[in-house]
Amino acid sequence: MNPKKHPDYDSVALSKEMITKMAEAFGRYDDRKGRVQQRMTLNEVAVLFGITSLKARKILITAGAYSTVVSREVQDLYRGGRNVAEIGRMLNLSRASVHSYLPYSKMIYKMDYLSTTAEREILYRKRKKAREVLAQAVTEENLWSALEIFQQYPFHLTRNIKETGSIKFTYRLSVPLMGKARASLVIEPDGIVISMTEILMVSCSILEHQNMAGYLEQLGIPNDSYLYAILVGIGLIHCEEIRGGSK
Repeated sequence: MNPKKHPDYDSVALSKEMITKMAEAFGRYDDRKGRVQQRMTLNEVAVLFGITSLKARKILITAGAYSTVVSREVQDLYRGGRNVAEIGRMLNLSRASVHSYLPYSKMIYKMDYLSTTAEREILYRKRKKAREVLAQAVTEENLWSALEIFQQYPFHLTRNIKETGSIKFTYRLSVPLMGKARASLVIEPDGIVISMTEILMVSCSILEHQNMAGYLEQLGIPNDSYLYAILVGIGLIHCEEIRGGSK
C-alpha cells in the first residue's frame, strides 16, 4: 500500500493493531515455570495471519507475549552491545533467526499483508470463527465450511524444512456437478489434488482416536505434506498434540 495514494493509511496504527490481534490469538508463552497461557502454537498463529513463523515470533516478542531461554539470551547480548552477526556466531543461529528474537523498535516492516478494507477484516473474523467452530465439533459440515472460507489463504510448509526455507501455497476448492462428496482441493501453484474423501478419512480418524489424534502414524499423513499444513491451518490438527514429528 502506497501512503501517498492512501492519505488515511496509518502504518503505526496498523502495526499496533497487528501486534494486538496476534497476541490475543496466541495467548502467552514463557518457558519459565508457571507462565504459559498459550492458546495456539507459534506455527498455528503464523498460519492464521498468513506470515512466516519467524515474523510471528518477532511480533509476539514485541507484544511481550513470547519468551524463551534463547530469546532472552539474544536480547541480553544485543542490549550488551553485540551485533546480529556476533550473536549468530555465539549462539549458532542464522541472521534471520537472531532478528526474529529481537522486538521491533519501529513499525512492523513490510506491512503489505495488512489492509484497512472492511472485506479483509470480515474475512479474518470468518476464518477465526470457522476454526473455533471446528475445534468445538469436528463434523463434516463444519469441516466443509472451514475449507471453503480458507480458500486462497497463504499456508506454509514448515516442519522438516528450515524456517527460512518454508514453502508458501494456497488452495482452491474444485466441486464437480456430483456435489461435495466428489470435491477436491487443488494446491496452487503446484496443481496437486487432494480429494475430499482423503480429508474425511483423516477427520474420521481424529474422531475415532480422540486424544490419540496427535499421533501422525495414526492419522496416516506426513507432517511435511500439504494436507498436514492445511489441517493445522484450519484447526483440525493442533501442533501441541503432535507426536512422532520433530518440534
